[in-house]
Amino acid sequence: MKAYWNFPAVTGGLINSINNAGLETFRGNPLGSLTREICQNSLDAVDKQDRPVIVEFHSFKLPIEEFPGKDELIQAFHRCKDTWKDRNKKSEEFIANALEILDKKEIQFLRISDFNTKGLVGAKDGSLGSPWSSLVREAGTSNKDEISGGSFGIGKAAPFLNSKLRTLFYSSLDIEGYESHIGVANIMSFYKGENEITQGTGYYTNTPDSLAIFGQLFLDKKFIRNQPGTDIYVSAFYPADDWEEEIKKAVLFDFFVTVYQGKLIVKINGFEINQHNIAHLINQLEDNEENNVLKNYFNLLVSKNAKIVLYPEKKYNDEVQFKKGEAVLYLMGGEDLNRRVLVTRKIGMRIFEQKGISGSISFTGLLMITGNTMNNIFKQMENPSHTEWSPERYEKNPKLAKKIYADLKKFIREAVKEHFQEKITDSMDAIGLNEFLPNSNFAPQGSSKRIETLDLRVKDIVVREVSRRSSFDRPNKGVHITEIEKQLAGEYGIDTHGDRGGSGLGSHSGNHGSGAGVAQPFGSNTLNQDGKLDKKKELSQSMKRINIKQKYICLNKNNGEYRFFIRPEKSIRKGRLEFIGVGEQSNYPIHIDYVYIHNPDVVIEKQGSDYVQMVFNKPTHHFTVDLKINITDFCVIEAGLYEN
Repeated sequence: MKAYWNFPAVTGGLINSINNAGLETFRGNPLGSLTREICQNSLDAVDKQDRPVIVEFHSFKLPIEEFPGKDELIQAFHRCKDTWKDRNKKSEEFIANALEILDKKEIQFLRISDFNTKGLVGAKDGSLGSPWSSLVREAGTSNKDEISGGSFGIGKAAPFLNSKLRTLFYSSLDIEGYESHIGVANIMSFYKGENEITQGTGYYTNTPDSLAIFGQLFLDKKFIRNQPGTDIYVSAFYPADDWEEEIKKAVLFDFFVTVYQGKLIVKINGFEINQHNIAHLINQLEDNEENNVLKNYFNLLVSKNAKIVLYPEKKYNDEVQFKKGEAVLYLMGGEDLNRRVLVTRKIGMRIFEQKGISGSISFTGLLMITGNTMNNIFKQMENPSHTEWSPERYEKNPKLAKKIYADLKKFIREAVKEHFQEKITDSMDAIGLNEFLPNSNFAPQGSSKRIETLDLRVKDIVVREVSRRSSFDRPNKGVHITEIEKQLAGEYGIDTHGDRGGSGLGSHSGNHGSGAGVAQPFGSNTLNQDGKLDKKKELSQSMKRINIKQKYICLNKNNGEYRFFIRPEKSIRKGRLEFIGVGEQSNYPIHIDYVYIHNPDVVIEKQGSDYVQMVFNKPTHHFTVDLKINITDFCVIEAGLYEN
């Protein structure tokens, strides 16, 4: 039977426009998402475990007359045009572009082929739940085993986002020897009869049931498949950027563990990434913050000096119990490290970076979940794009999932402390702290402008190092927390035993002499011109990030009071100091209730919800900032200084 484009009708069902929830999941990074999802799916379909999976990306051009079912597809787009005219501008723009592409003499394709995989088993009869049906015919389903990487079945939408026609062709030789191909156009509903409207997805098939066509599809004339695997042809592949470099980068960032372990080889128009050259490829990346973090992770993976900690045996109930070593944690301490742990699961793909482990220990880590039971549970906690975990997604028992995740984070924190905390607990950078302390002699007398200082009753002291360790002098042996308390009490008027004290910087009233009551802020710590907090954030295009050395202490946890010691790498005349909270998986905004700068040469021009605009009257090598935020618990805060 002759092949044709079949757009099944829907009676009383859902009508689809160009917007598609599955596609929108990956719109922010279409090529990166394509690479992640393709490599993950191929790794999940591995045939022989002792051999690497090979994924090949190859672009080529095809004469438009050889496009399968070209005339019928053009007719379908014209019907889409009539259906959505003056109803959906985005749909109209997509249709116009598609018709323009199909009117050219040739069209560009991307062929994505995998090897040492099982192929699309089930194509012969289209059985429900088979790999072929899950990929081609079913929506939102995934029938992979518990050690696989995927779970939602949404990742198969990523290739469509890279096609200007939203049209793919699948060709396969499966491990049973069956050859098949089929086309899928994921476009939009349209009227194909007076009262008959399609569901929006069409199939290049030779049966009314939209089953696969027997035999392989050879669109790339230079390619012949003679071993099991799948070929995906992405039509109208016109990426905006340097797609080869973008795919290379995605492989290095998301699959460096898998490639290094010899489980994956990726070819991009003849260029190959494998376990033998990945170290060179990563090391030759440009020096910037993102690439340097990747280099640290890779160095940790290959280092013989890494601390390796096995996750202990745990039993939660009769159904959920982990054997020892179902997760392996690699740790490395040192200068200028990111204080995060990169998390991967069974196949080795990057999931996310676990933050909020320690604000004072400089380290980097790599957690690999390798056990089947643990992998299966955390897989069910993942979002569709595989970038975060949420216990609420574990529908069977969210409360248990929350406990399991909490135990894993606790394991990481305790491992970091066990191996590295002794380097900072016996000594702290108390000597040299006086470089940040204000000089009370600068306080002018008799000024009329007065504001209330922070309540400096210290119930708990938490000393955290937020910036890179290299930013400050290394800890000196024999300096203990009591010395810090004495220095704070003597220089700042802080009584760590609960007595009240002011900042000691101006006129005072109260029962404790120079340490209490109201402080004179040098007549310069004003808010905006209206005397109100300026909540509108106006970050200038000309602002330049300034490297700073920073430390902070918590003055009063319950009141959200912190003190920052800031040392810029250079003097500036005007700048903006911003604050953010650092969470476990992502940063979050910090709302400033109050801010006070101790240095008389630093004038606050404006205070926003999370920033302070300042003018430096003299070259300033360091300054101290008191901060009151709306969080009444210990939190990790980072400051950023910008020059304008």
